[in-house]
Amino acid sequence: MKTHDLIRRDSQRLTLENPCGPNPVIFANEQVPIESAAVSELSRFLEVGRTVDSLLNQAPEFFGEVEPEVHQVSVTPDFHKGSGVPIGTVIATKGFLIPQAIGNDVNCGMRVHLTSLTRDQVVSRLDELESKLRYLFFEGGRNIPMTRKQREALFLDGLLGLIDSVPRSQEEGLWREFHQSHMTEQLERIHGAGSLAATRVLGLDDFLGPHDGFSRDAQIGSIGGGNHFVEIQVVERVLDGGVAHAWGLKPGQVVVMVHTGSVMIGHLCGQYYRSVVKQLYPDNLSHPANGVYVLPVHGPHKAQTDVFRDALHNAANFAFANRMFLALIASKALREICGDADYRLLYDAPHNLVWEEELDGESVFLHRKGACPARGLEAMNGTPFEYYGEPVMVPGSMGTSSFLLCGLGNPEALFSASHGAGRALSRGDALKADDEDFRRFMELFRVVTPVDFRRPDLKLRPDILKEKLADIKKEAPFCYKGIGPIVETLEGAGIARPVVELQPLLTVKG
Repeated sequence: MKTHDLIRRDSQRLTLENPCGPNPVIFANEQVPIESAAVSELSRFLEVGRTVDSLLNQAPEFFGEVEPEVHQVSVTPDFHKGSGVPIGTVIATKGFLIPQAIGNDVNCGMRVHLTSLTRDQVVSRLDELESKLRYLFFEGGRNIPMTRKQREALFLDGLLGLIDSVPRSQEEGLWREFHQSHMTEQLERIHGAGSLAATRVLGLDDFLGPHDGFSRDAQIGSIGGGNHFVEIQVVERVLDGGVAHAWGLKPGQVVVMVHTGSVMIGHLCGQYYRSVVKQLYPDNLSHPANGVYVLPVHGPHKAQTDVFRDALHNAANFAFANRMFLALIASKALREICGDADYRLLYDAPHNLVWEEELDGESVFLHRKGACPARGLEAMNGTPFEYYGEPVMVPGSMGTSSFLLCGLGNPEALFSASHGAGRALSRGDALKADDEDFRRFMELFRVVTPVDFRRPDLKLRPDILKEKLADIKKEAPFCYKGIGPIVETLEGAGIARPVVELQPLLTVKG
């Protein structure tokens, strides 16, 4: 069967013919809608194989001694149009990196904490909790004082850098929660221990702050825009009792899910290197028609590649800390409103990053853009998940179910799974959707934003209300694919197995 230039292989997989390299496998069952614009964008992106061939034939010194190759391409079920590279694209390359295949929001990812609170304990205090969350996130309650040396340690060594540079005596603001959270013990539940080594901090001198004393900034502990959120959820259904018990999940339990990345820090890195790779391209060759440039790992541009890796790691380290602080803010609110409770980290994983991995006995660079790692038992050996597989966090759209799954380590999927439901409407088209549907959604669901829609004085500022409501409407449930077929595909294709279904109680949006 052929649809939108795709060939369906079986009930869970399609392929797209790629004259420039390996055919990508697109994981989507017959209930998952596939966007024609995303297929077209994927086809254009795959022309990167033609760019590599052109460079190899006409400027072989560009890659040094290494034979470059696009090794394998996989696409997750939440596949949708991005900016040059579709969201949900996973690509393994040899001899070169593709900065654009990581995206500007470096190390955007997910983090989930398990609490000992129950649904009833939280639902009865939602009004108070909403006010506390709004204060802590948006009204001056976020307080994360840091020295220049501490910011440098964060950028160079991630969470390990923070642990080493922040003394126990430093307790102002969120640092008390930081020390109480047993951060060292959490590291084994964070992908890569939340620490990617860098040799320098690039282009961030102003952000590092003064050389003496503490300073605060507007980025660390911020949610960001778009589909990023902090959500208070409850375990609605247990789908795999054995794994749920092992992970400490049970019906009615309250959990916290965080979705964000490196905000402006990552965007600075991504935008800068999109210009750098363009400048490195040989002057005597026609530039790629798709606007996608490659960065060789060896050869005459190796020094520039090393600088890129440092910048990438700076941004990724910031993102790990950003998710951690957002989770601490949510913990502080829950404890102050609902009472003291356990607050254990289940897992934290990126979905916009590049890894150096062994694949088919060869060293490759595995790029994920909007895709979660979903490694199986063998790859998780020596971690708390060696008997279950890597936790995979798949949020639905705002106000709908999310799922926790365990990874099965599917090599055809490049050990990757969806990071969400995937957009069905662009943000522009979302604003044209039925206002009545959106009004009903806002009546039924609790969204915490910098604007308190209940304040009577805001009726005098319709411009503010209109702007914030438009931001929320762009992320409303009707803008996204249904989460059910996404999760069914992940299970049916042997990518990940569902463990629990989560229902939201409230969502915090930036």
